[in-house]
Amino acid sequence: MISPIEQFARDLLSHRGALVEPRESGLDVMAAPALAATLGLAEYQRLIFTPDASAPDAVLVDYDSPLVERMGRLIEEVGRVAFVKGPAVNLKSIDPEAELSRGLTLLNGVFRCRGYAAALPVCFCFLFEFDILADERAGGVITVWVNPQTRSVPRMASWLRDIDLTDEEPPVAAGAEVILPWDLAIPAATSSIRPELQEFLESVTRRRDRDLHRLREYYLDVDREIRRKLARARPSDEARGRELQRLEGTARIYQARLLDVADRYRVRVRLAPLAVLACRVPTYQLTVRLLRRNAAADVLFSWNPIDGRLERRCCDGCHTAVDAASLCDDRVHYLCGRCLDACPQCGKPYCRACHVRCPRRHEA
Repeated sequence: MISPIEQFARDLLSHRGALVEPRESGLDVMAAPALAATLGLAEYQRLIFTPDASAPDAVLVDYDSPLVERMGRLIEEVGRVAFVKGPAVNLKSIDPEAELSRGLTLLNGVFRCRGYAAALPVCFCFLFEFDILADERAGGVITVWVNPQTRSVPRMASWLRDIDLTDEEPPVAAGAEVILPWDLAIPAATSSIRPELQEFLESVTRRRDRDLHRLREYYLDVDREIRRKLARARPSDEARGRELQRLEGTARIYQARLLDVADRYRVRVRLAPLAVLACRVPTYQLTVRLLRRNAAADVLFSWNPIDGRLERRCCDGCHTAVDAASLCDDRVHYLCGRCLDACPQCGKPYCRACHVRCPRRHEA
């Protein structure tokens, strides 16, 4: 049985046009000059994957070898979207009115169900790596799902373990461009790391406050000692001038040390995409009319069989998935609380999906 790293090398080199011949001790590779130069190989090269394999002029490939890093650069050029097949799911019959009453909360409007139908939309599973950096570091990998047809974020973490990662034909028309819904995926990923970020921030705050307290107490003691000497010095004494300079210098050093502490505990968050899986997911799509005063709008909601609930629809303003939404008066946008918040100048709420800034005129 071949190792995963050997299978990876064989698939990647074959994909890039190299002739790859499996041997008992590894792979014989004949690559085009440009590919060989990129990987640092001869045009005809033997690759071995175990140290005990012997072959003249062979290159040993393991997870620490420079060749693997160079092959990783080729992966970045290939793309990071894989079309896969998910496990079979049978759609059970549902009561759309009951599901909407259970899963849809409107704070300032009403809704009416206008029908539902089975659907097979293309959903995307985004894998993100995140790092939280300060004086310490935390990080990991998170997974978020996005259903772009209904602008919703399904809860399908358990389903990911059962996905068949065998390649499938792209679930889009031949030649069609796959448009990834990054505008929905990034807010979903940000919301997913928020609990860990909150815990990290609390820990950073405790350590920062501890250091600030120690720093303040130390320089207060220095300041008090200098002031006692000043109180004993004569007005014309040369030592008084030196102590005044020490007092000013102590204040400058204290301010500089405060900036050092602030920089040491400054929190930086990095979110980087690793891969995207695309597959068809059987769902029910519910057509819903949202009503706000004299305005109305028809939108789609998705009922997902994995957790047996409505998928959380995303805010039309900031694209964050919301559990309870408000509607704007003009175009009945589906909004989170922050995107229908009051204007800080006039105190009147306005829709952030309709307007970049408050539409009312403010006095200078």
